[in-house]
Amino acid sequence: MRLRAALPIVTGLLQVGCYNYLPLRRSSLVPSSYLAVTLTESGSEELARYLGPNALVVRGRYLAATDRGLALAVEAVESRRGDIARWAGETVVVPGEFVRGVEQRRVSPSKVVLLAGAAVAGFVVTYEAFGPASGGGPSGGSGGGPSPR
Repeated sequence: MRLRAALPIVTGLLQVGCYNYLPLRRSSLVPSSYLAVTLTESGSEELARYLGPNALVVRGRYLAATDRGLALAVEAVESRRGDIARWAGETVVVPGEFVRGVEQRRVSPSKVVLLAGAAVAGFVVTYEAFGPASGGGPSGGSGGGPSPR
């Protein structure tokens, strides 16, 4: 029963920590892929009214290439100070001249294996500490308590 309660937590950890961002050529962009678009200095200044001040990285789903630039359904904007503002998927077009780099998020097999191994080890340790063998249940042997009369 405890295992079922912990499963959503482990799944969430696996989804958050198991990705790498890899450089991508704009010619190989596929709609609905998750991108991180790094802005130039001038791009950060020009797009401040849409993305907020000091925007550095725009993360979201790639929608299409338009005549004005890359259309993204924005999920988050990271500022130069490292602050992350969450978005609800609003569409923003980032002009090509404001793009310093484009990276695509991909699952990292090594991180998945490492995190899964750590989760299994944690479950084993927890089970050994709090499972049926921990002595928390009724005992059937002779204990040090008073004998019944």
